[in-house]
Amino acid sequence: MQVAFLMLLGLATASIIQNGQLRENPYPGQTDAIALDASWRTYAPDAVEIGYKGRWDSKHVSWWSAPGVKFDFTGNQVALGFGPQTSEGVLVAYRIAGLDWEFSNVTAGSIHQFVGPETTVKTEQTTFELRVTNWAYGVQLNNVSVGHDSRLIKTPELEKNVEIIGDSLASGQYGTYEGLSSWAFAFAAGLGNVDYSITAYPGICLQDKECYDNARGMTYQWKQASDCGARAKKTYGASPEPWNVSDHRAADLVVINLGTNDHRKGNEVAPDDFYDSYVKLIEEVHEAWPQANIIIMSLWGTFDSKQDTYVQVPLYVRALKRVFERFRESGFVHYFDTTGILHHNDVNPKDHPTDVGHIKIASHLMQFVKLRLGWEFAASGPEVEHDTLYWNDEAGY
Repeated sequence: MQVAFLMLLGLATASIIQNGQLRENPYPGQTDAIALDASWRTYAPDAVEIGYKGRWDSKHVSWWSAPGVKFDFTGNQVALGFGPQTSEGVLVAYRIAGLDWEFSNVTAGSIHQFVGPETTVKTEQTTFELRVTNWAYGVQLNNVSVGHDSRLIKTPELEKNVEIIGDSLASGQYGTYEGLSSWAFAFAAGLGNVDYSITAYPGICLQDKECYDNARGMTYQWKQASDCGARAKKTYGASPEPWNVSDHRAADLVVINLGTNDHRKGNEVAPDDFYDSYVKLIEEVHEAWPQANIIIMSLWGTFDSKQDTYVQVPLYVRALKRVFERFRESGFVHYFDTTGILHHNDVNPKDHPTDVGHIKIASHLMQFVKLRLGWEFAASGPEVEHDTLYWNDEAGY
């Protein structure tokens, strides 16, 4: 990214620190804003060919972590138009089929061309995917355009559907590419044969109470289209648009990772109250998707120094095990113990997992799902986590 462009969009981008060094060109693929003319064929945002991934409201505004759009197209041109509720300079990730992720900053009222004649498109029909990287920002999709003699085609749904419900740990806060560096994304995308939604937002508590700047907790917010952040408050005030579960594909698997904010100083939800809120959320999820398996993740907590080593201090251990025991006989609730997966250096100075930490959690969770539920891995080669290619190239000693 050019320095001038970085300065202009400083609020929407960030430096990436890699082992103490700035990562060069961290956001490859910046696109150009264009004006449409008669050489383009344009589709409205409600076109059936456009697949919305994650949570979007009825005005085609994205919310929560890593929402996106996905569709097939013919030809070698794709442009997306962004409406007035698009965040200024929001960073989006995009890719063609299984090629590596690229990135671009977009803004309200603009049309950006993501695929052009210079782009390598080797098949007559291929897939385009775009994801919003940051939970606090969003896009409003105005339209999608292709060449006048080309067309959009609906991308077939994948075999299964996964919902991840969480806070900053699931949304990828302080990960290099935020939502696209999170364990939630790495887990779901890493499975390879699932569509997914990451209903996660930093600072949110499980219990329905004000935590940090979030007015409501997940037991309330999970039933709303929008998240609990400042952008949502500005848009909806205290009356968010409800999330109509029946209008969307049912989840086959729901993973819940909540409680870190409930436990923190200033919030300090009592274990019994935390237990009650967790039971309520599971019952609501089960009512919405009675065929779905639900995974409760233990909370890895913090790593404290003790004498000459470090000790993991997990959170709400007894309360979470009580929740699992309550539902054990039902057969649809499973307990994933994260103890021992992370180590003190897998947590960055901001108290969140490093990219390696996120990958470790995702990898263990994938294996848990394979062994417990019999799901097979189907991601057979395309990139999931971006820019993890670093190694020692010294061959001779």
